[in-house]
This record gives sequence, C-alpha cells and structure tokens, in this order.
Amino acid sequence: MYKKNVKHSFKVFAEDLKKEQIGSVLLLYGTEQYLVRWAVDTLVKKYVNPAAAALDYVLLDSEAVTADQIIEACETFSMFSEKRIVWVRDFRLLAADSVKGWSKEDIQRLTSYIQTSNDGTILIFSAEEIKASAALTASLKKKARCYDFDRIDKAELASFARKRFRAAGVEIGSGTLGYLIETTGYFNRESDYRLFHFENDIRKIIAHSDGVRITETDVAGVVDGDADTFVFDMLDGISGNQKDKAFRILYNILHSGRDPFSLIGAVVSQFEMMLSVKQMREDGLDLSAMQKKLGGSEYRIRKMIPYTNKYSVAKLKQILSSAYETDRNIKTGLLEGQLALEMFIAGI
Repeated sequence: MYKKNVKHSFKVFAEDLKKEQIGSVLLLYGTEQYLVRWAVDTLVKKYVNPAAAALDYVLLDSEAVTADQIIEACETFSMFSEKRIVWVRDFRLLAADSVKGWSKEDIQRLTSYIQTSNDGTILIFSAEEIKASAALTASLKKKARCYDFDRIDKAELASFARKRFRAAGVEIGSGTLGYLIETTGYFNRESDYRLFHFENDIRKIIAHSDGVRITETDVAGVVDGDADTFVFDMLDGISGNQKDKAFRILYNILHSGRDPFSLIGAVVSQFEMMLSVKQMREDGLDLSAMQKKLGGSEYRIRKMIPYTNKYSVAKLKQILSSAYETDRNIKTGLLEGQLALEMFIAGI
C-alpha cells in the first residue's frame, strides 16, 4: 500500500529520466502495472525513433524467452534511434529461482550480462510480484534502477482523473470526484481495483455524461459496483420476504470473480453509513448536515434514506454486528467465503 510522505516511484522515475539518470538496466514491479506500462511507453517515446519502432522496441514473451534471446536483443545496435528498448515483461525469474526451461547456468549467464550490458540498450525487466532473494532479482537490486510502482495516494488519484476529464473537455466538481474515488473502492485493502480499471471507468463516465459536466448520477450509473447493488437488492429482498433474490445476486457476483473479502468489506461499509444516516435523521439533521459530518457524497446518502426508514437503529446495529462477525470469519478462515455470506443473509 502507498506510504504517506514517501515520494511515489512514478515521480522518482520522471525525475531520473529528466536528469538522464535512468541507466541501462531497469527493474519495474508492483501492483500498479498501469504505471509500469506508462514508464515503458515514456522511455520508448523519448529514445525510440517512431519510424524504427518495429526494430528498436523489442517486447519479449517471458513464457518462452531464453537468456540467449535477451542478450542478443540487447546487443543488437540501433542505427535509427537514440537507444534500443528491450522489455522482458512479467518475467517469472523475478519471483523464483527455479523456472521451467531455465538452468542455473542460464540464470548465471543472464545475471553476469546485466553487470556489463550494452549502454546503447535499455533492458527492462518487469513483474507484479518479485522475490527479493531470487538470484536475478538480487542481482538487479545491485545493478539496476529499481522502481516499485505501488498504488498511488488520493491526491495523485484525483490528479489522474482530473487530467483525463480535462482532456475530454468535461468538468467534474471536487465533491463528485470524491464520490468517484470513494465508489471505486481503490483504497480498500482487499480491492483488486487498479488504474487500468479507473481509466476505463473514466472513459465510460465521460460517454455516459452530457459532455459538459460529470454528475454523481453519471458516476453511479457506471461505477457503482455489484457490491452496492447487492446490499440494496438484498435489503429489498429481505424486506419483501424474498431472500432468494439476495442469494441469486450473491452467486452472480461471486461467479463473476468478485472475491468474498472485498464483498463483505463493501457490505460493512454500506451498513456503517446506513446506521450513521439513521441516527442522524433521528437527531433531526438534514441531508447537507449529514454530508458534512460523514464526508461522503449527498447522492450516496440520499440513496440510503429509503432503506433506513425500513429498519430501526437496533436492527441496523444487529445487522452490522453480524457483518463484522462474517468479516472476521472469512478473514480468519473459520468459514469459507461463500458459506459465510450465505449465513449472513440467512441470519438477517
């Protein structure tokens, strides 16, 4: 996870590139493979002549690549570009010492080559996960420029979005942007939502909008995920004595690849806010006052109000307590994820 007050690697990379301090061997890794792609594209744009890209930009298939192929690609000199770029993407040897098709001698030959590689080539190794003790990774840590492209922080994510909305010629207010970021779940610990998803959602939101200004309705229409739908539809089903509806939605979400960890996290988040909204309404607070206290979006709060009318504070506390227990049971492995969620629904 992104660490506060530590300059993100994408900024360090940009500074190093500006100072011509990139070097001839790079290790790019981390959860944000979008930034790995951005870094490679930036290098290609800076050093490779577009007319010679087919010759001077080489992407090697990590599943079948050999040490000889990597070395040969690096030792081929460019005649048209400032530098040749060779990218070994998703390289398995960064996470293991033993990989099918690679002998110890092959690995040793590659690690030795890295120490004296061709200055006219930028050799890039990348993977989402690495093993620090793996022979190749350890060698790269000593010789190469290494960049850990972890998740970015909220200010950077907001800047990422603003640039893309601005480029499309549409406006987005700070409140709506905050709602967008919150809705994506990018900062949820168990979330597998990445910048690739974020950029794709931004494109869909722009297409959904009137082309002038993004509204929370535009965001909700595109980004509000199955988790939110699940919670509200679950409540619809339960209040209408139709729990089979909630179970059907649960199975659809899980079978589509959504993991139980992130799903129960979204359920807990929804019920926590629902309880807060219920208590504040009973205290006489209006929508604007609730938004200021909760820090969320008015749209999300407004969407919850009809459901809070159906449940007492005591019942919401009971449901939330059950959600916390379900969360613990899933995370500790006491219960399998689907079974825990089924028991949660059945117990409401």
